[in-house]
Amino acid sequence: MAELGVLVESGSVRFSLVRIDVTGTVAAKAALSQLGWRAGQSIRFDVSAGLLVVGRTSERLAARIPSKMGVVLPARLRSRCRMQVGEQVLLASLTEHDLLVVYPQHVLHAMVTGFHTSLLHRRDPQDC
Repeated sequence: MAELGVLVESGSVRFSLVRIDVTGTVAAKAALSQLGWRAGQSIRFDVSAGLLVVGRTSERLAARIPSKMGVVLPARLRSRCRMQVGEQVLLASLTEHDLLVVYPQHVLHAMVTGFHTSLLHRRDPQDC
């Protein structure tokens, strides 16, 4: 798998903010539709830089997208990425690379904190 930083910089990305339910599932209909993925599609999971990366696969014994178009995040991978049931995660659909990236809440917190810290160093905080 290619380095995530390069993928995010070079392609189109669409976002959805969703909550992990008690079964470890995230409602991903919008994100999956943006990628053109359908119910029954075989998917694989990888962890990269503390993020959960979901891609299509042709493996027969792989996980599949259920009819309700959610994604069941495996418990061992949620644990590795420090994701908790009930927390919100950011789904990023990398459409040009046919990948779904799941950003845990602690990563979102670090990103937002870093952004706000950078505002302190700008000359004009009104600038976008």
